[in-house]
Amino acid sequence: MKKTLILLFISLNIFQTNAQTLEKLRCEYQETPMGLEVLNPRLSWQMKATNRGAKQTAYQILVADNEADLKKDNGNVWNSGMVKSEQSIKIDYAGKPLESRKRYFWKVKIWNEKNKPTLYSEPTWWEMALLKKEDWSAHWIGKNGTDGKSIELQKEFNLGKRATRARIYVTGVGAYHLIFNGKKVGQDILTPGLTKDSKTIPYQIYEISNEDLSIGINFITATLGNAWQKGNLPNKLLFQMEMEFYDGSRQTVISDGSWKTRLSPIVSNSIYAGEIYNAQLEYGKDWENAAIMDEAQNGIELKPQISPQAKVIKEIKAVKITEPRKGRYVFDFGENIVGYAYLQTEGKATKEVELKYAETLTDKGLAELKGIKPTDKYLLKGYGIEKWEPKFSFHGFRYVEVEGLPKKADENTLVAKVIYENSPFVENYAYSEDLLAKIYAKKVIVEPNFNESKVVIAPPLAQESKTFDTNYGQIISQSNLQGNKFSLKLTIPANSSAQIQLPLQAGKTINNIKEGGKFFIVKKKPVKIEGITYVKSEKDKAIFEVSSGTYDFIIE
Repeated sequence: MKKTLILLFISLNIFQTNAQTLEKLRCEYQETPMGLEVLNPRLSWQMKATNRGAKQTAYQILVADNEADLKKDNGNVWNSGMVKSEQSIKIDYAGKPLESRKRYFWKVKIWNEKNKPTLYSEPTWWEMALLKKEDWSAHWIGKNGTDGKSIELQKEFNLGKRATRARIYVTGVGAYHLIFNGKKVGQDILTPGLTKDSKTIPYQIYEISNEDLSIGINFITATLGNAWQKGNLPNKLLFQMEMEFYDGSRQTVISDGSWKTRLSPIVSNSIYAGEIYNAQLEYGKDWENAAIMDEAQNGIELKPQISPQAKVIKEIKAVKITEPRKGRYVFDFGENIVGYAYLQTEGKATKEVELKYAETLTDKGLAELKGIKPTDKYLLKGYGIEKWEPKFSFHGFRYVEVEGLPKKADENTLVAKVIYENSPFVENYAYSEDLLAKIYAKKVIVEPNFNESKVVIAPPLAQESKTFDTNYGQIISQSNLQGNKFSLKLTIPANSSAQIQLPLQAGKTINNIKEGGKFFIVKKKPVKIEGITYVKSEKDKAIFEVSSGTYDFIIE
């Protein structure tokens, strides 16, 4: 009987200890960031508990430079030891100096309210960027005499064995669209996006899988366009691909004078006005060696992209197609969106298809063009089914008027692609059709205190879309609604500030606003928190100013 009781006691103890698990491990507020340049990144986690009164009283973090050591509970890069603290966010890494390119694996365990340790969390990782100027061996390349024009760049290289790891580090002056072995690299569009200032350019890092690498010849194609670049300046590419192999050897492919270049089939491109594409120019043979353009980029600082880039997050088919005039079809997508149209058609090479984007229609049912009159044009090459979408332009629209189609339009002729710079926000928030949509109609407004280049901040109506630029980088926002709690994670770049207007549910007033677990507003009375200045509360929103930093707001 005594043995039975002891076993029961032990079992209950184990159950109680394991009632807490650790989840949502984050490094610099990201799940598995690739390309950190922060030398002491901040680590965070959340505790999930099934018992009442559960809390953390201490923690221990292990960081290793390989998975095998971490599995053995060997933090060969950093072992924090047992730290008595309830803190679970913004814990500075304090281990050995971090190295360029390296991936670091980490996990954490905590001690609960009874001073019993939990099991370690599932392991996760972060990866460092190129931390030193000397890490770059690539050259800026382009095509002489092509200021303001879209160009193509191509490179082929041979691979003799399978790689264990492959990374592409890439950026551009203007914007780039990168294809590797016939497949688009990454889901980002309009990269590299905004620049911090004229002396800073963000670069992107992409992991290339073994499945996408070929033993033998591999092909790289980059198309460059203007995007937000001002003036007729040459578009340029900086590309560095690094591969590692089982035997410890490495191979690097860089942008240099061995690349080939020519004008692209994109005859003209403007970020808002539209794009003209001549498919008959796709197979031109007027290739020449790329020009090295390093001199013009002297003094440029390269910074890894830390915020999400614009992505296509949704495709929408037209809810209605009309033909108000013979041969002029109007596609109604049922809601105002930001994005562009994907065209699919076939016909003779003499045909030109014109797409006009609008938020409203005229009395005659045609697209009502305003301002810059956004229009895309596609010239058919004349064989097979042709599929096309713009690479360096986007629009706010609900309607697309199409003229010049070789045959009658149907629902497959045109699909609207919705873009946004933060897909979790849009998928979980912007397009729901219940109370969430009503809250979203009021929207979270992020208005920077400067305005030079542009980023779209999820509009409920295209004419209300917030486009802005900061001289210091992108403002990132992630919003969500869970039950009666509305949350907003916000990152404001260095040397910047922004005004935030947080929406309230209809008919409700603010009870609490927390930031990072601390109360900021309690029943409309502000509590001072570093970096945040209260402005005022109105019946449907709270308004305040925030300086640079990362914030985690919760409204109750």
